[in-house]
Amino acid sequence: MTALAVRLLPVVGIVVLAGCGTPPQPLPTAPPPDFSQPSSIPSGGAGVPTFGSPTGVPTAGYPTYQNPAYPTYPGYPTYPHATTPTTRPATGPPPAPKCTAGPTAAQILALLKDNPGVPANTHLVLKAGPYCAGTWQFSTVGSASATFDPLQVVTDGKPSALKLVEAGADVCSNHVQQSAPVGIRVWACGS
Repeated sequence: MTALAVRLLPVVGIVVLAGCGTPPQPLPTAPPPDFSQPSSIPSGGAGVPTFGSPTGVPTAGYPTYQNPAYPTYPGYPTYPHATTPTTRPATGPPPAPKCTAGPTAAQILALLKDNPGVPANTHLVLKAGPYCAGTWQFSTVGSASATFDPLQVVTDGKPSALKLVEAGADVCSNHVQQSAPVGIRVWACGS
């Protein structure tokens, strides 16, 4: 052999060995599964790949496949639902209680009789109250025929000498906010 042939022989051997590839696989024993038809999916056996975790890898927390078409996953934990309290805790000051020593409904209605904010020729009725705190009172007045929305009325003074402080749909004025007792402010302003 020539020196060139001796040098090329190892290179040719490497090229020949590199072209061999992987050894031939055995022929399948059944037709491939039709995944559009669940009944034709094989459940295991020869020639069917199995799914699972590789050897030595823990399976806890990983899905376990029993059938490729119907995977099973680990269950999710359930947590208790938050519940809304059925009663609202009392916050803030309480509203003024109902008056025990007057004024009467007639005294409050007489005070409103000639008020320009009340429609003329309207028969007024006391809808709620009066509620008292100190010398102040809060009432709700409406019409007997329900021709207008109820009016809120804030008064001050003794039942025999009532003074009208505010009357209307919203009686939470600066004067009421700054001067009225807390229980009256709760009725008139909400706080």
